[in-house]
Amino acid sequence: MKVLDIVRTKVVSLDPDETVGKALNIMSKNKIHQIPIIDGDSIYRGMIFAKQFVSINALPDSKVRSFICNTPNLNENEQIEKCAQLMIVSANRALPLLDNGRLTGLISETDILKISDFGHATVDEVMSGAIVIEEQTTLGNALSKMRRYNISRLPIINTNGVLVGIINALDIAEVISTPRERSTKSKGIGSLATIRDLEVKSIMKRAISVERRTRVNDIISHFNNNEEVVVVGDRRPIGIVTPKDILELILPRINKPTIHVAHLVDEVTRSEIETQMHKFLEKIQGKLGDIHLAVVYVDKHKTRKYSMRARLFTDKGVINAKGVAFDPVSSCKVMISRLDRQIKSEHSQRVRDKKHARSARGTIG
Repeated sequence: MKVLDIVRTKVVSLDPDETVGKALNIMSKNKIHQIPIIDGDSIYRGMIFAKQFVSINALPDSKVRSFICNTPNLNENEQIEKCAQLMIVSANRALPLLDNGRLTGLISETDILKISDFGHATVDEVMSGAIVIEEQTTLGNALSKMRRYNISRLPIINTNGVLVGIINALDIAEVISTPRERSTKSKGIGSLATIRDLEVKSIMKRAISVERRTRVNDIISHFNNNEEVVVVGDRRPIGIVTPKDILELILPRINKPTIHVAHLVDEVTRSEIETQMHKFLEKIQGKLGDIHLAVVYVDKHKTRKYSMRARLFTDKGVINAKGVAFDPVSSCKVMISRLDRQIKSEHSQRVRDKKHARSARGTIG
């Protein structure tokens, strides 16, 4: 299937001279995390994202032209699998369809999910670990945690660890911007310091949750009105599934293990990471079944550190690991070392289980 078959031609867009306040109001009203920016001739200039306004202290009357991000562009003959790959690698939730530089439509992650079949895949195969926050925590601390881990959402728990709600970048951007757009002479009202002191429970929304082993196909409809699904065990968050997590299942694959490196612009560093991963996969291939796909996410943090997380899709399940260091290549080495230890441990356990099974059959015989 091609992108032309599912593209949305009715798209909300903005001029570069519109304000951040207006952009956030549109995002909130339409429940979207991104808006394409086009000039007077309908020429596409880039995209703005809600996550940007959480990461920085943007004034509502600032012009959106200061926050425009470049994105990959689609053409009408692009295959859906290639579109999913571009979304994951670029970390964009939606991509524009262009005709001679003019915006003609938009495709989002959820547009692709709605027309895809994920077979027997379960949430366990695609979920990321849940980084949570307690309901009494202030919004300021929640913002700091989001920036530290470079994430866009936080499940909220009570003192017993039970899931009670969730907040994401769009919720926070709306809360931060709205009071600051109102003019007032009252001391403290509308100030960022006042907003940061709010407890997250006062602005959280209801979280959609499912149990482990829920089929991916059964949660797709939740993304019509929600940005994420929380995976729980005994009502406690153990993972999060986003549309981007699910898109990993339809990434292009070839006969040998396929490696996709996301969020990294430097092609030299990307090539080095791919080389290291290929060598590692060749070494451990077969220990836990054949590895079909590896997705590696690279994130740079304000601490000047890089974190790298990988998800390996094998015949026996999904393996996750993370590494942190002061440069991407070192971070990759840490991550690979952890993957290696984890795979060796699981392989040794499988060998022991087989020996015990043979021994038990011999005793019975």
